[in-house]
Amino acid sequence: MMRNGSARLLLLLALLPAWTAAHAQGEPDWLVDTLYGSGKINTVITVVSVILLGIGLWLFRLDRRIARMEKRTK
Repeated sequence: MMRNGSARLLLLLALLPAWTAAHAQGEPDWLVDTLYGSGKINTVITVVSVILLGIGLWLFRLDRRIARMEKRTK
């Protein structure tokens, strides 16, 4: 049960930067002009997503290891 919830949370966190960038409204500021103008926003979103995915995978593996260790001690 915990894995399903953490998978949903991980998916939400991975998609959050893309959703925020797609739904940005208002007058563009210097950061938006700089990142969108030079095409670096895609790189930023990709790097953040890869980092969050890596952390999520690490936590998933850690959870499995802990569950196995708990089973062995019982």
